[in-house]
Amino acid sequence: MSIPTTEILIFDTSEAFRKDSSILRPALDIVSKADGVQMPVYVGVQIENPATGYMFLNWDSREHHQAAMAAPSYANLREILKSAVTSPGKMYHVIFNDHPIALKQPVTEVLLVTLKDPSHRAEVYDIFTKFTELSKKMLVFGPTLEDENVIALLGGWESVEAHQTMVANPEPKAAIERLFTLVNKDHLFHTALTTRE
Repeated sequence: MSIPTTEILIFDTSEAFRKDSSILRPALDIVSKADGVQMPVYVGVQIENPATGYMFLNWDSREHHQAAMAAPSYANLREILKSAVTSPGKMYHVIFNDHPIALKQPVTEVLLVTLKDPSHRAEVYDIFTKFTELSKKMLVFGPTLEDENVIALLGGWESVEAHQTMVANPEPKAAIERLFTLVNKDHLFHTALTTRE
């Protein structure tokens, strides 16, 4: 199976969504019928600040997602989402270096960075590859299709503490320090995702 195009949506959550994320079920019923979507959808709130929510959908291609957004049912979808989403949010599309298994872990790290200089891309990818090895392959990364200088990384962890323990070790700590001389950190938070079929 080919690696999907992963849609990442980061949004401000409503109080109703924070109390019960299943209010998205009618919207996800519409999405599940779209051509090219790969269910399940992963949904969660940020651990550090539950006012921020996440939705991850895997598509056969970005074009499938664009076709779904152009479909007549998309107007209904937008209306239904108003009960859960209180801002337009930010949307990214990424073809990761491997299948995004981090979404299936108890805690998912969401990191978005922007290269300070595109000439550092290979070194940043080398650092991320090292992190992948240290995380027992529970980490994936790739440039966003919207801007190749914005790179998304998803890490799968048993807990936030497990992530913090790993990055506190000397080797990853030195790599992280080097990384943040090469990139601007745009977003680094954690979420506990649930799946919606």
